[in-house]
Amino acid sequence: MADTLPKGYEPHDVEARWRDHWQDNRTFTPDPDAQGEPFSIVIPPPNVTGALHIGHALNQTLIDVLCRHARQKGKNVLWVPGTDHAGIATQNVVERALAKEGKTRQDLGREAFIERVWQWREDYGHRILNQIRALGASVDWTRLRFTMDEGLSAAVRKVFVQLYNEGLIYKGDYIINWCSRCHTALADDEVEHEAHKGKLWKIRYHLADGSGSITIATTRPETIPGDTAICVHPEDERYQHLVGKTAIVPVLGREIPIIADSYVDREFGTGALKVTPCHDHNDWALGKKHDLEFLQVIDEDGIMKAESGPYAGLKKEDCRTKIVADIEAAGDLLAVEDLDNSVGHCYRCHTVVEPHVSTQWFVATTKMAPAARKAVPELTRILPESWAKTYYHWLDNIRDWCISRQIWWGHRIPAWTCAQCGELIVAEHDPSSCPKCGCTDLKQDEDVLDTWFSSALWPFSTMGWPEQTKDLATWYPTSVLVTGFDILFFWVARMMMMGQHFMGQVPFHDVYLHALVRDETGRKMSKSTGNVIDPLEMIDKYGCDSLRFTLTAFAAMGRDIRLSEARIEGYRHFVNKLW
Repeated sequence: MADTLPKGYEPHDVEARWRDHWQDNRTFTPDPDAQGEPFSIVIPPPNVTGALHIGHALNQTLIDVLCRHARQKGKNVLWVPGTDHAGIATQNVVERALAKEGKTRQDLGREAFIERVWQWREDYGHRILNQIRALGASVDWTRLRFTMDEGLSAAVRKVFVQLYNEGLIYKGDYIINWCSRCHTALADDEVEHEAHKGKLWKIRYHLADGSGSITIATTRPETIPGDTAICVHPEDERYQHLVGKTAIVPVLGREIPIIADSYVDREFGTGALKVTPCHDHNDWALGKKHDLEFLQVIDEDGIMKAESGPYAGLKKEDCRTKIVADIEAAGDLLAVEDLDNSVGHCYRCHTVVEPHVSTQWFVATTKMAPAARKAVPELTRILPESWAKTYYHWLDNIRDWCISRQIWWGHRIPAWTCAQCGELIVAEHDPSSCPKCGCTDLKQDEDVLDTWFSSALWPFSTMGWPEQTKDLATWYPTSVLVTGFDILFFWVARMMMMGQHFMGQVPFHDVYLHALVRDETGRKMSKSTGNVIDPLEMIDKYGCDSLRFTLTAFAAMGRDIRLSEARIEGYRHFVNKLW
């Protein structure tokens, strides 16, 4: 043996041989009836569009350490792999491919487009799974799941229908975050807020009775055509005598009331707030509270509507320029100041998000959040514990979750409207006729569900629910969830709500939120900075053990990892010594 042993460890042949051995022999496929304390983990499902990045490599290495350690202790270990259909991201990828052919999804039609996406998934969607294999992850490949597979689709429908029947899913007009590029609603936590150097315009509104004026401050003058009130603080002595009077909207000439509400920040701007209920989340709440008119002046494409009078047809950016010029020409622009503020962008395409009123579907998470809050730390620990405060803060300030998306790829909402009598039918199985009038002309809702809706069911849907399977009986609740802190709200909190509601138990006993992998100087890795370390390149150069050992060695809880190729190469030498 000594004569044939290579001087240096060559990992590729060894790794490939063991990967094949594990898969052929189902080494990591557990039996629910086997002896040993159950231990289970579900993989945070990577997007089907994705490629393995260094964050995935860290996440899966840490899970692998836990699973292999549990097996060595004699536990009955299940690690479930799978991928997420990633509604908006996947649709964007396929639409870009179509654009190169000079086509749009509308050219294909819904059914043909969905077939095209499924074909894309067949051709490219397993790339991330092969990369997880390359990392040496000890997952059970026989239990591979996809958020759009048949079993998970059945779970999604059952959950939707049950929540609807319980009054926890409802449909209604509401102000949502709207991306004019992706042409869909976004949940609050799908909006990324970025620092922005903007302006604060101070504008005079004349009183209708001719007795004077009131000056407001705004960062969005293009929404002035949608103003339906001016609001001041009830204790602000500057304006108390004006409450109950009416003011005139510049250029448009409409009269609007001056109201009082303690929501107003007396110190910001002039202390007088213009209220545009259809174009600001806080103004929406004020509009509801004070029974104001709701006037929408920007459409789904970011174009000014007929309701904006002389600005109809302009892009909202051009409207801003024009209305400011018109107000200045009238002598009512009193000041323009520089202002640093936070602007919401779509987390997928980074287009500036517009508050927009539309008819959407919602989950009443305000009613489901208290149980999820109480569960930590009584039933579930969050580690590092400092993240528990963030978890509490989000649940304490939660708004109902907008779950409808105006795209085609995803779980289509199981709701139909009768063409004859208007009856809304929500059902697990496609209805053939209206239960109210018997009409067979039924139209299904065009929208699909937010991707995170199906992901919220992941710990129990992957184990066969709604069927009462042996896997569920043995391995639910799962033991640990290992994930990044950036999806504490997107995913972790929602899994807590759904798990408690449908299984009567929390979905996991521990949540371990790992840190970020940064470059050796502490900068966040990004393609634009050019400091990305590709885990597949590192595996190819140094073997997966070198990469995994490096990540594990530096993964101190609560502290970001500073990674360099030199460190991985250093542990390559260590692996060679073991050889």
